[in-house]
Amino acid sequence: MSDQYLEEDLDELPPMKPPVWKEVPFEWPLCHPSDIALDIFTQGLDKRRRGEVQGLPWPIEWPSLTRYVGPIEPGSLTIIAARPSVGKTMMGMHLLRSLCHHGHKVLFVTRELTVERIIRRHVVSYGADMMRLRTGKTTDNDMKALDNFICDSKNWKVWYDDHSKTVEDVRMSMATFDPDCVIVDYLQRFSYGGDNEYKAITRLANEFQDVTLTTGVPIVLLSQLRRPEQGKEFKAPAMSDTRGSGAVEERAANLILLHRDWDTIDEDKNGKSTTVAKSAKSEGWFIVAKSADGESDKFIRVDFDGARMSVKERL
Repeated sequence: MSDQYLEEDLDELPPMKPPVWKEVPFEWPLCHPSDIALDIFTQGLDKRRRGEVQGLPWPIEWPSLTRYVGPIEPGSLTIIAARPSVGKTMMGMHLLRSLCHHGHKVLFVTRELTVERIIRRHVVSYGADMMRLRTGKTTDNDMKALDNFICDSKNWKVWYDDHSKTVEDVRMSMATFDPDCVIVDYLQRFSYGGDNEYKAITRLANEFQDVTLTTGVPIVLLSQLRRPEQGKEFKAPAMSDTRGSGAVEERAANLILLHRDWDTIDEDKNGKSTTVAKSAKSEGWFIVAKSADGESDKFIRVDFDGARMSVKERL
């Protein structure tokens, strides 16, 4: 094969794209000298003083949470953690409705519910009965609740993502819909990719923090706490109960634990009286276990209203 043939063949090929690093719109190294860092801070402060940066509001039903942790900051990772069946999804959906009512764009990522079940829970929050919606034996009251939900939600800017299995999937959804906030339900349902739990949760927590830092979009990440010893469910969870990895507590700007109170009885075991949990109550707590820019170790009394899919602070 001649050199001339090779040159002609190459001429027919499309031109090569420049290396990716040449297209990056910033200079290396990615460091800020102190005067530039100060300038970034003062510009941000000016925007906040003018009201251009306010953070996203927590629901008005949670005033003490707002007081202790402040608004949901741009680029922040907030983790809401609870034991199974306590109410983390309920809290996430309550937050979703509140943000939508304020006109914010929300991406709700779920590995826990189908879209049909999500909407059903919304309609229940407007006064419908869950069992009648499930069986189709609805009453006029249920249909009125549906009408009210349709009327309110027609202006919501919300997308329900029930397909994302990895953090990269979530990032792609964010790039598509450009939300003001992302709510993820829940951490332990994401793909482990063959990793053991400790390694996987560490990786996932790091990746979610990287996404919110690079995009500036706050992420509220629901997470599951490890189950307590049987009969000891009445004991409040602690930061150390974050399941799988200490990265969950380390990466969160805010870590809020949910806890329900329990009815208990004293049982005699081997001649010793032992307190045992019998049934969960509707009362409970928000526990502000960590707040990087606010107050920590705060207990806020709340009511879990399963019939209306809402969580309200007890004032």
